Amino acid sequence: MKLSFTTLACPEWDLKTILARAKEYGYDAIDFRGYGKEMLIYKLPEFSTGAAATARQIADSGLVVSGLSSGALLFSDPAKQEAFVEEVSRYAELADVLNVPLIRVFGGRLGGAELDRAVDQAAAMAERLAAAAGDRLLAIETHDDWTDSHLMVRLMQSIRAKNACVLWDLHHPYRMSGESPETTWGLLGKYVRAVHVKDGIVSPEGKYVYTLPGQGTIPLVKMIDLMQAGGYDGYLTLEWEKRWHPELAGPEVSLPAYAEFLRRWR
Repeated sequence: MKLSFTTLACPEWDLKTILARAKEYGYDAIDFRGYGKEMLIYKLPEFSTGAAATARQIADSGLVVSGLSSGALLFSDPAKQEAFVEEVSRYAELADVLNVPLIRVFGGRLGGAELDRAVDQAAAMAERLAAAAGDRLLAIETHDDWTDSHLMVRLMQSIRAKNACVLWDLHHPYRMSGESPETTWGLLGKYVRAVHVKDGIVSPEGKYVYTLPGQGTIPLVKMIDLMQAGGYDGYLTLEWEKRWHPELAGPEVSLPAYAEFLRRWR
């Protein structure tokens, strides 16, 4: 397996710093989820008119881009669907330039919707987004109201697009749906093509608090051992949400700590 991290970890770093630190800490790749103050990175010159130069800069560093993380939703207000299709289309264009294999999307909040209808609507939207992704994988994250692996299986069985797959966020099904690693991998393993890694605890107030590896209660070793035994050979991508949680340790702390922890599975 190879190591990557999303740019949520380092919202203050420029590209030169991101690449230099990634190499220094022993990562193989970067997953872009925002850059600077912009979440839709294809709106920035570095990832539009200057994308070819950015691709050369990344290649010259010896790194690759493991994924482009969109904010597109499968289940949402129908009025937003065209914007999400456009978002994935724009990321697919950027993926062609940066040679990125995968675009991440979310399932979205169900908001009390009837489950059969929600699965049908989400599957139909997934097929539209998968078509927009072109030759790239469309990775649906275990997130929002889609952390129950049984529900994710229903969704995946309803999607006809061959490039649709699952991104297993190791934290969410375990913490939010109470699933054992064996249950999640047993149900979703054949669909998993990407992984988000993070450790954490539940505070006395019931809030999810992310921690450095080994300081939380997520059974990361068991999870990654299961994946390795099951033949997963993709990226282990740290999702350290410094952008959303400024109180978290900075990237100069979190990135080397997780790289050291994950190196045993390389």
